[in-house]
Amino acid sequence: MKPPVKFLLALDSVFVLSILLSGQLLGAGRRAVDNLVTNESGMLPIILSAPHGGRDAIPGVALRRGVGVAQFATGRDHNTGELAERIAAKLQERLGAKPFLVIANFDRKYVDANRPREGAYEAEEARPYYEAYHRALGEHCDHVRKLWGQGLLLDIHGQSAEAQAIFRGTDNLKSVTDLERRFGKTALSGGQSILGLLERSGYKVIPSNGDGEREQRYSGGYTTRTYGSHRGTGIDAIQLEFGTHLRSRANLERTANDVAGAIVIFAGEYLPLRARRTVSGE
Repeated sequence: MKPPVKFLLALDSVFVLSILLSGQLLGAGRRAVDNLVTNESGMLPIILSAPHGGRDAIPGVALRRGVGVAQFATGRDHNTGELAERIAAKLQERLGAKPFLVIANFDRKYVDANRPREGAYEAEEARPYYEAYHRALGEHCDHVRKLWGQGLLLDIHGQSAEAQAIFRGTDNLKSVTDLERRFGKTALSGGQSILGLLERSGYKVIPSNGDGEREQRYSGGYTTRTYGSHRGTGIDAIQLEFGTHLRSRANLERTANDVAGAIVIFAGEYLPLRARRTVSGE
């Protein structure tokens, strides 16, 4: 016996409703992820990232415990997201174009965006947030490489070891292999370099520019190791660890202004600010 037509129509309605609800849930999930990752495209061969300044909880995800994870940490790098945003805004003011920007707004207690996948999160529900952050970073690096051929990634962090200092992290120059090959060490520590200019402005830079010291305490992390030019990415990556004093609310504006000013001078000397291809020509 064939089932009644009304019964079949009811089944069809339930099926259609389930499809619609699934789509709504997926859409809501994507919006939740997008809300916790700042992802802004730019028109400069410069990418700013900040993986550890987020304050937001991830709904339905338990705090990380770090069992068996090397160098496990959940501390927040206060105001580093805000610092990256202000540097980006000041670059736009001075150069008339925006850099690319990626910020993790989720708290490091749930996901550490500057770690390999296996040590970055524990709950499967946290995976989309980690992937969204690195998908954005990877796409921006690809975009910069296609349009300009080379670029600069500055990974913004915070440290409390020396409140007035900025630690440089390049995996002891590995992640700036292309920059050094093209221009020598002067591009990293000379008079027109970002760190050289900041040191001349009175900032304490560690290792000090021109003294040949190795990076020891903060030598770079997953971001510099993954996206740096030693990997054939065309992107020179530098981790900048700002002391607590430099990223306090009272000093944030000054720090951002000085860093942006140094980037502008560096870019004029070492970066191809005019794209070699247009977006439509990709």
